[in-house]
Amino acid sequence: MKDFFNKLTPAERRLVVLVGIGVFIVINIWFIIPRFGEYGVTEDKRKKALKQVSDFQAEIKRKPLYEGRIRELSKQGTEVATEEAALRLSQEVSSQAALSGVTLPSISPVSRSSGGKTNAFFEEASVGVTFTTGEKELLDFLYRLADKDLLIRAKSMLLQPDQTRMRLQGNITLVKSYQRKSPPKAAPAAPAKSTNAPAKTPPKTTGTPSNTTTNKKK
Repeated sequence: MKDFFNKLTPAERRLVVLVGIGVFIVINIWFIIPRFGEYGVTEDKRKKALKQVSDFQAEIKRKPLYEGRIRELSKQGTEVATEEAALRLSQEVSSQAALSGVTLPSISPVSRSSGGKTNAFFEEASVGVTFTTGEKELLDFLYRLADKDLLIRAKSMLLQPDQTRMRLQGNITLVKSYQRKSPPKAAPAAPAKSTNAPAKTPPKTTGTPSNTTTNKKK
C-alpha cells in the first residue's frame, strides 16, 4: 500500500483520500446511522422483559395467598338452590310477603323449564303471584326476594293502581334457579347367556342280543 501511494502524484493521492472519505461517509449513512435507534429499542424490550419476569415471579409467590382466599370465599358463597328448595318456592314467597306487608290474593306455580336447552345445568321454578300493596312494601318485598339466601328474581311484572288510587296492585312472575339433577346411571347389563351350547351326546348303550328260542317241531 505504501509503494502504491509513493507511485501516485500528490493530486492522485488527494483524489484517493477524498474517494475513501466519501465511501466511508456513504457506508455510515446507508448502514450505520439508521441503526442508531435500534439499541434503545432493544434496551427497552430487555427492561420490559425483565420487569415481566419479575412480576410473574412475584405472582407465583402469592399463589398460597390466592388459594387461601379462594377457600375462604367458597365457604362464604351462596350455594345454588337444589330442586327440593325450588319446590318450596311458593312457601318462601308467601313468608317474605307477610314480612313485608304485601297481600297476595293468589299464588300459583308455573311449569318449570330449562331455558330450552337440553343440556342445561340449571332449571327454573316459577310462580305467578297477584298482589296488593303500597310502594314501600313492594320495594321491601322485592329486596327480600333478591337476598343472597333466596336468590329469587322477578321475570315479569304488571303494575297498576287499585280502585282507590291509594295502593298498587298487579301480578308478578317470580323465578328461582336450581341445580338440575343428573339422570341416574343405568346399571350395566348382564352379559347374555350363550345359546350356542354344545349338544349333549347321548350315553352309549350296550345292547345284549336277545335269546330267541325256536320251537322245533317234533
